[in-house]
Amino acid sequence: MSTVFFLTPVILFATLFTSGLDWQHCPSDDAGSFQQANDSVHRVVTAHGYSGFDEKSFSRVGDMVSVAVLQSLNDREMTAPQTLPDVLSIIRLAFACPSRCIVVSGHQRPRVTLILLERLHNHTRGPNQLAVDDTQKFVLQQVQSTE
Repeated sequence: MSTVFFLTPVILFATLFTSGLDWQHCPSDDAGSFQQANDSVHRVVTAHGYSGFDEKSFSRVGDMVSVAVLQSLNDREMTAPQTLPDVLSIIRLAFACPSRCIVVSGHQRPRVTLILLERLHNHTRGPNQLAVDDTQKFVLQQVQSTE
């Protein structure tokens, strides 16, 4: 009986310790970060909400988030009224802290993002177009503040 009481805390500690290691593991390579962002884009545009994990994933890849959006959605899907706010939120999250958060310095410049925003601007009208323009201004301000 005393062996059971002794082994139970040991097994519990071992389980918590090893699962904690997996929880903290975050790939630091660019390909892993991009794949996480790609998965997060798909999750956000289907669930219409994001988690802290998604936010962290977007903030690490910067400009590559627009590549993930372009790979995940066609023009009609990107500009749909229920999806466009998600796409714009994803872009804003990707450039929330470009100098501190984006892992690869070359992704701190919004090259693909500006092309994507121009494309969204050309395919929207009214309040949606204004939201696209506001997102573009935000991205440019964030990048300029880091220079």
